[in-house]
Amino acid sequence: MNKKEKSEIENLLKSIPNDFRAMENKISTKAIDEYYEIANELKGKNKAEIIQNQNKWRELKFSKEVKELLVYLSEIGDVKSYRKIEKIMKSGKSEILDFSYVALKFARLNLENNLFDEPIGFISTELGGKGNKLRYYFVVKSKDKIEKEKESKLINELKNICNQDYSEIEEIENHGRYILVKILVSIDIAIGNIIEKLTNKCVFLDEEYICDNVEKPTTKFIEKWMSNKLG
Repeated sequence: MNKKEKSEIENLLKSIPNDFRAMENKISTKAIDEYYEIANELKGKNKAEIIQNQNKWRELKFSKEVKELLVYLSEIGDVKSYRKIEKIMKSGKSEILDFSYVALKFARLNLENNLFDEPIGFISTELGGKGNKLRYYFVVKSKDKIEKEKESKLINELKNICNQDYSEIEEIENHGRYILVKILVSIDIAIGNIIEKLTNKCVFLDEEYICDNVEKPTTKFIEKWMSNKLG
C-alpha cells in the first residue's frame, strides 16, 4: 500500500464516528447470515461478471446479484469500494437495505485490517450498540414495591458502576416490584458483572435477574418469571 492510499483510508476512517465494529442499527441476524453465505459462495465463483456489474448495478433485476456485488466490494478494502457501497445503500432499495449496511460494516473492517497490523473484530447483536458498547436489557426484582427512595439508590449505584466500567444507562423503567433497564455495556465488561455489582449494592434486590441482547423482554414474559412460571 502506497502513502497516498494509506492517507485516503486514514482520512475516511477519521470521518466515521466511533472506533469499534458494534452494529449501531438493529440489523437482523438473517442479513448477517446471508452475508456469510454469499461470501462463501463467491470463494469458488468467477468474479468477472460481478466486476462488470459495478457500473450497472441499478439495472440488475435480482437482489441476489446486487448482494454479490456488495460482498465483493466489501472485501476489496479500499476507499473507492467503500464509497460505492455507500452509494448503493442510499439508493432506496428496501430489499437490500439491511444487507448493504452489513456489507458497509465489513468494508470498514477490511479497510482497518489493511491499514493496521492486527486484525480487528466484528461484533453484532440484534439490539445493536454504540461505539465500543453493546446494548442489553436486564430486569431486576424485589420482594417489595420499589419506592422512590429505593429507585433513586438503584439509579445512583448503577450510574457509579457504569462510570467505572465504561458503560452507559439508556433507559430505566420502574414497574413496582421490578425495574427494567436498557444499557450500553463496554465490550470488555461482562453484563453479568454489572448486574451482580448492582444487586450487591442494593440489598433489597433479588440476586436472580433477566438479561437479553436480542429484544426487549415483554411484560408477559417478565410476569411469568416473577411468578416462577417459566419453563
